[in-house]
Amino acid sequence: MYLGDLMEKAESGQFLVLSFLLQDSQTTVKEVMEETGFSKATLTKYISLINENALERGLELTIHLDDESLRLSVGTATKGREIRSLFLDNAIKYQILVYLLYHQQFLAHQLAQELMISEATFGRHLSSLNHILSEFDLSIQNGRWRGPEHQIRYFYFCLFRKVWSSQEWEGHMQKAERKQDIATLEEICGASLSSGQKLDLVLWTHISQQRLRVNACQFQVIEEKMRGYFDNIFYLRLLGKASSFFGGQHIPLGTEDGEMMIFFSFLLSHRIFPLHTMEYILGFGGQLADLLTQMIQEMKKEELLGDYTEDHVTYELSQLCGQVYLYKGYILQDRYKYQIEHRPPYLLMEHDFRDIAQKIFASLPAFHQGTDLDKKILWERLQLLEYMAENIGKHLRIGLDLTAGFLVFSRMSALLKRYLEYNRVISIEAYDRTRHYDLLVTNNPIHKKEQTPIYYLKNDLDIEDLATIRQMLFA
Repeated sequence: MYLGDLMEKAESGQFLVLSFLLQDSQTTVKEVMEETGFSKATLTKYISLINENALERGLELTIHLDDESLRLSVGTATKGREIRSLFLDNAIKYQILVYLLYHQQFLAHQLAQELMISEATFGRHLSSLNHILSEFDLSIQNGRWRGPEHQIRYFYFCLFRKVWSSQEWEGHMQKAERKQDIATLEEICGASLSSGQKLDLVLWTHISQQRLRVNACQFQVIEEKMRGYFDNIFYLRLLGKASSFFGGQHIPLGTEDGEMMIFFSFLLSHRIFPLHTMEYILGFGGQLADLLTQMIQEMKKEELLGDYTEDHVTYELSQLCGQVYLYKGYILQDRYKYQIEHRPPYLLMEHDFRDIAQKIFASLPAFHQGTDLDKKILWERLQLLEYMAENIGKHLRIGLDLTAGFLVFSRMSALLKRYLEYNRVISIEAYDRTRHYDLLVTNNPIHKKEQTPIYYLKNDLDIEDLATIRQMLFA
């Protein structure tokens, strides 16, 4: 599904215009009209509304209309989640979803009154929402969620990860129960979590704590998928610490295995477990290890791997396998995200790996869900192939504070180094709060403001980001 599907019609149209401009900040009215199908009058109206709403929210975001030319200007401190929330916060379907998480159920006539809409309008929105949710094998019936419990939590995780404000994330990070979640998992793993891992863990455990209030959750699907892991030593270790997670909230008798297996599945598939922990878990076999072995065999057929596979590559492959095996569906942040057919070969990359990536996926049925998760996984798989081809694992300079894993950090470091013409006086490294930097590049939604200049990434690092970073460095 596409995030704009949850928005009201006018806001969805505005978001489509802005999403196009975020790909190409300088364009023409004609090109935007052709891309969106909007008339000039509608486009002009939407541009005016975007500018008004951004100004009202205090966002540094403006679309300049000069004759037949359009230019998007976005401040370096403006975050992508702030932009997305601008169009989503007042959407009826989004408000239904938020209400349902925190109240577990609703009566249609009462919620319609609260949202100040008629019951007929509420019914139309709910019908449309159920059509969207079908990609996740979910629905809302009689005011309650229907579907596998791990899918419900995964859906909320995908949604809130794109729209939670910095203030929301910061507030939850400071809660005692969330600090305990982090400390307990670090103790079990015997390693510290990165800032990105902590943020994702906090979001998932917050969602889980809300869902623990619901009776009769459906665990059958995840229990069947993970039947080979109930005797896994690390899972048993996690199960033994169940009372230390989710704010110590009571887990109903008979549901401990279902609850903790959902948690274990998330940790396995969303780059939360440290590398050595994943190696330990996969070493005991299971369905994920089998799928990973199939993937590696297909890569060897294409002569992409030799006898030895780099640990970080194996880790990234395991995460891709975990996501497609355990979950169904994905929320694309805009219509242009993960569109591989329009993706040029990686900047300065001599070889285009798109055909090879698609060929490998074609040989693995598990990677064909028919949902938007297919696009995300194929895109990440292509990035991994390009990383392997370049074999760049070097640390560079500039402070990079990213809520992502090793692969994303390595690729951004490599791209920055090339764009800055391998300038020997510029170094790029993972952010360390104890060190001084001339510039921080981050997508961390709660990065502390400090004297050091900060550039906030809106999406993936692209040529316009690079130009702005160069300008900030040499201004």
